Amino acid sequence: MDFEKFLMPFGMIATVFYLSHVFLGQILWKEYNPITTDISTLTAVGSPNADLLTIFTLIYGLCLIIFSIGMVIKFFKGNNNLIKIGFSFLLIMSIVSLIGFSLFPLSADRTAMNFQNMMHIIFVGITVILTIIYQFLIAFGYLKSKFKLLGNISLVVAILIVFFGFLSPLSLSLGLNIIGLTQRLVIFTIVIYIFFLSMIYTFDLDLFLKRIDT
Repeated sequence: MDFEKFLMPFGMIATVFYLSHVFLGQILWKEYNPITTDISTLTAVGSPNADLLTIFTLIYGLCLIIFSIGMVIKFFKGNNNLIKIGFSFLLIMSIVSLIGFSLFPLSADRTAMNFQNMMHIIFVGITVILTIIYQFLIAFGYLKSKFKLLGNISLVVAILIVFFGFLSPLSLSLGLNIIGLTQRLVIFTIVIYIFFLSMIYTFDLDLFLKRIDT
């Protein structure tokens, strides 16, 4: 068995820990409104249960890095450069987000434009850009290969991420305070896709998808 095979389940583990931190945080913090409040507030300095939830996000970040390493190892054996670069960007995004959000959580005053909050916003922007890049590269890489169904699914996910991402500034321009909802649409789409990829390569479902395309 290839070494990277042992790394594939970590994508599913990462998703479980991320979603657990979100829903557990909402349950424990009765006043928290998931429609109007962003996810980062759950682990902001001074937030209830921030220390506990940060453990979940740390495990999520580490597991995502491990999974990303597995995908990079797997596809660097082949000659599909788009997929190689795509999963390399996934690995970079995983490392950047883990380091950035660990070092710069939102401060106790979440609305203040202090250094910590500015750095948090910058890392959010970097993460978003890297995510869009890797998602489209992976999608076009799969479409270029024999995994056409997987490519189409990946492309739909990429388009949804961009579409949901535009909902945040659009809703603000319309005077709607639904940043928590729009952010969840983006991030849940991302982590569910990671779970999907992890499941495929953990249980060799890529072979099933290949048979559909032939």
